Amino acid sequence: MISDEMRKRIAALNRRDLKHADEVSEAEGQVEPEVRPARGERRMSDPGALRVMATASDARLHLALDEVTQGEEIHTSAGTFLLIDQTVQEVLRGGGHAFGARYERAIGTLHAGNVPHDPYDTFHSLIDARAEDVIYVDIETTGLTAGTPLFLIGVLGHFNGDLRVVQLLARDYTEEAALLSHFVTLLDASKVIVSFNGKSYDLPYIRDRCLFMGVSFRLRQAHIDMLHVGRRIWGRQLPNCKLQTLEQYICRRTRQGDIPGAEIPNAYHRFVKSGNAVQMRDILHHNVLDLLTTTEVLLRVIEGER
Repeated sequence: MISDEMRKRIAALNRRDLKHADEVSEAEGQVEPEVRPARGERRMSDPGALRVMATASDARLHLALDEVTQGEEIHTSAGTFLLIDQTVQEVLRGGGHAFGARYERAIGTLHAGNVPHDPYDTFHSLIDARAEDVIYVDIETTGLTAGTPLFLIGVLGHFNGDLRVVQLLARDYTEEAALLSHFVTLLDASKVIVSFNGKSYDLPYIRDRCLFMGVSFRLRQAHIDMLHVGRRIWGRQLPNCKLQTLEQYICRRTRQGDIPGAEIPNAYHRFVKSGNAVQMRDILHHNVLDLLTTTEVLLRVIEGER
C-alpha cells in the first residue's frame, strides 16, 4: 500500500514535470523573426530550416553516430576517421541545384574586368581559378588554442563534378592525425582557400596541430579571408562583422536552433565520453551552415552586393 504522504509527493512531482514539459514546448515553439529578402533579390534556400538544435526534451535520447549522420570510415597511414560527404543538393533541399549553378557561373565568369577590386587585390586569385581549384574551410575544435585537439574540418568545394560539403570527423581524440593527413591531400589539390577568420585562426590551428601530430603541412595557396573583406565593405554599416551578422544582413536569413560555438567543445567531450551523438548532429549542422554562409558572402561580393 502507498501511503497518503507518498501519493502527495508523486502528485507534486508529476505536476512539476508537466510544468517543465510545457516550458520546454513553449521554448521550442519560439522562432526568430524572418529576415525577408529585398524585392527581386535572389535568396539561397535556408539550410537552417532542415532541423532544430537538440532541446531539453532530447536529453533522454541516446543516439549512435550512425543514427545522426552517414559517413565512410577512411583508412590512412595515421589511422582512421569518418568522412561525411554530401552534395549541396542534399544539404539545401530544393535549392541546391540553383545555388550550385549560381556558384559555378560566378566563379567561371570572373575576369580582370569584372573581378571585385580592393587595395589588396583580394579576389585576383580567382580570375584564373576553376571551380574545382577553390575550397572553403571551417574547423571545430576542443579549445581556442592549438594546444587542444581539433576534431572536425569542414570543406566545401567542387569535387567529382559537384559542389559538395565534405566533413572530416575524428570520432575520438585518437583519430585527429588521420583526419589531418587526409585534409592535407585536399589542401594540396587546391589553388585558393576561402575562410572566415581562417588567416588568424583556422589555418594556423591546422598547421600547429599538424606539427604536433607529425603530419607534413605546407600552405602555398592564395587565401581569401571573408572576415577581412566583410570589415572593409560593411564594417561601418553593421553592428559587427561576425559571420552570423553577415548571414542575417547580407544573406538575409537567420539561424534557428543553432548550437552556440562556445558550447561545441564541451558537447564534443560529452560525445567522446558517452557515445551519445545527439549534439554531434548539431555540431555537424553548425559547421555546414558556416561553410555555406562563407560561400554565399563571397558570392554576394562577386555579384556586386554592397
